[in-house]
Amino acid sequence: MIRYVIKRVLWLIPIILAVSFIVYFLMDLAPGSIIDGMITDAMTQEDIDALKREYDLDKPVIYRYGKYMFNLVQGDLGTSKITSIDVWDTYINRLPNTLLLAFSALFIGSIVAIPLGILAARRAGTLVDNAVTLFTLIGMSMPGFWLGLLLLLFFSLRLGWLPAGGLQAGIRSLILPAVCSGLTLMATCTRQTRSSMLEVLKSDYLRTARAKGVPEEAVIRKHALGNAWIPILTQLGGSLCISIAGSAVIEAVFAWPGVGRLIVEAVTARDVDLTLGCVIMTTFLYVLIQLLVDLLYAFVDPKIKSQYAGVGKKRKAIGYAALHGGDSRMGGSIAALAEKPLTDDPEMVGAVLSIDSSGADYAMVSEKYDSDSGHTGENLSQPDDEIPGERKSFVTREVTEPIRATDDVVWVSKKYRKRSQMGDIFHRLFQNRGATVGLIIFVALLLTFVVSLFISFEMVTSTSARLRLTPPNLQYPFGTDHMGRNVFLRVVYGTRYSLAIGFGVVTIAMIIGVALGSTAGYYGGRVENTIMRCSDVLASIPGILLSMVIVTVLGQSLQNLILAVGVTTVPSFIRISRASVLTVRNNEYVEAAHAIGFSNFRIIFTQVLPNGLSPIIVTFTASLGISIIVAASLSFIGFGVPVPHPEWGAMISTGRDYARSAPYLMTFPGLFIMLIVLAFNLLGDGLRDALDPKLKR
Repeated sequence: MIRYVIKRVLWLIPIILAVSFIVYFLMDLAPGSIIDGMITDAMTQEDIDALKREYDLDKPVIYRYGKYMFNLVQGDLGTSKITSIDVWDTYINRLPNTLLLAFSALFIGSIVAIPLGILAARRAGTLVDNAVTLFTLIGMSMPGFWLGLLLLLFFSLRLGWLPAGGLQAGIRSLILPAVCSGLTLMATCTRQTRSSMLEVLKSDYLRTARAKGVPEEAVIRKHALGNAWIPILTQLGGSLCISIAGSAVIEAVFAWPGVGRLIVEAVTARDVDLTLGCVIMTTFLYVLIQLLVDLLYAFVDPKIKSQYAGVGKKRKAIGYAALHGGDSRMGGSIAALAEKPLTDDPEMVGAVLSIDSSGADYAMVSEKYDSDSGHTGENLSQPDDEIPGERKSFVTREVTEPIRATDDVVWVSKKYRKRSQMGDIFHRLFQNRGATVGLIIFVALLLTFVVSLFISFEMVTSTSARLRLTPPNLQYPFGTDHMGRNVFLRVVYGTRYSLAIGFGVVTIAMIIGVALGSTAGYYGGRVENTIMRCSDVLASIPGILLSMVIVTVLGQSLQNLILAVGVTTVPSFIRISRASVLTVRNNEYVEAAHAIGFSNFRIIFTQVLPNGLSPIIVTFTASLGISIIVAASLSFIGFGVPVPHPEWGAMISTGRDYARSAPYLMTFPGLFIMLIVLAFNLLGDGLRDALDPKLKR
């Protein structure tokens, strides 16, 4: 265990180096600099040059990066160029607020999600289970910033029970942001708890515990939940990381003075030292939480602890087993299995061990059956009603007359006819009600996208002061905004942005990730280590923070937003495609392709990858909804599609200023985001079930 901890802690060093290198050079490529706001018309060129020398802008970027890293090694994160305050002090002052929000959300989410997931698993297939599943899917489909605005609108603006933001009201100010973050965490954790519990509820050791008289509550709490903790802890740890790294969105909604808002302000102001210091520290926390989650595994899974056990202890255990023979657990089991025959009849043992589909084996077993039961082989031709029922299922007889084609036979043959693999997948997919609902929603949104192609950009950007803030009516179903623009046309037009973002992001991530992951899984060795270490570094940078930096460098546009979110999605496809290739790369047909003389490129993309596509397809559908929410969140905080383009996240950001007088401005765009993400989640769940061989029956 100590070796494991040391290894993970040492891995932080190259991660910090790589993260600092990536972020520093990206910020240097961003247009503008820290001195842009300091330059006035009264300044001469000499004054500007002196200002550049003061901030080392006249030096090469590699010099500035080296100087920063030299100071970082000494524990100096630099000084903010805007506030002239030490970055470490600024970060430490904001960090407690972010941690308070993240752990409060974790407590609220987990204390409700775990019992709810257990209840759904114990009543799988019932109305309770369906209601919990619907709740989790809706919770996962709602953008966090939109949910936060709805909570503010109802509990703060309408009822006046809680403050609208900030920290002035103490613990009362924490309730709404913590509940908002906790509801999203609750949905994902409930789903994971249900899935994990379903895996263990029908295990043999649970039946044994019940047979021994263990109370049902103890069986569930101690035995079932104890063996389902690992995926639940993984989900909780991942949600906590997301709460800390992605806190910029929630903090922007509730004006929460945390690290997230600090990073947004630093990136917007091009403050390189402050941005880099905050990203490095957030990455450090990100990796540290993952390490703590891994260490918690040791309390519920002894395999990690035994993996790093000393070699001497293993040798001692092996020597002890060899010395005492059957006294050890494994040795005793093997010895008992070897000494205990399957049957007392050697002839039957040989028949059982060699049985296959050949006629000789059937004849051997059939002859043995006849000799034991008093029947002989010549009786096989007797009528069906004279053959014992148990013997019908064991022996075969020659059909002496053709089967008559009746309506029942035709019906049975149609019902149980052999389908192709693809046909079987589609059949099971359309049998799933949730997938069918998701497909209907997706088709409706697809038709909306087609309609949006006939709407011109001028129609959705034309303003009218006379129609300003008109409530929904027959002429304007979704009302008009503060500039008199038709909200219905803008929401319909925004469909093209969300669908383009979803499919564009996932396509980019899949092409890059599958190519790299397949190469790593197929070649192994140094190629695999290089690719996976680079993937780990990229995955260690909080996705929304890296996306903000990339958009800042490239500029705000739809294409740049797709590229920024796509880059952060690549590691998930690398991991899943590598795992898929590892499961099939040693199969016989791959060796046959080698023997024929196929190139490695051809083997990977024609033999290996097509046989491991199922998890990649499921990841594709799951990533569609996540990408849309991330892109909408970036637009909400000002790093996405620029105005006046009617992107749904940007529309919600504009509508929050009129939440009291015109709540419909943020209601309808949020509903459309939830519907499109819900459709992809339902389709993803249905596709996962259709591709799972365990669920074929």
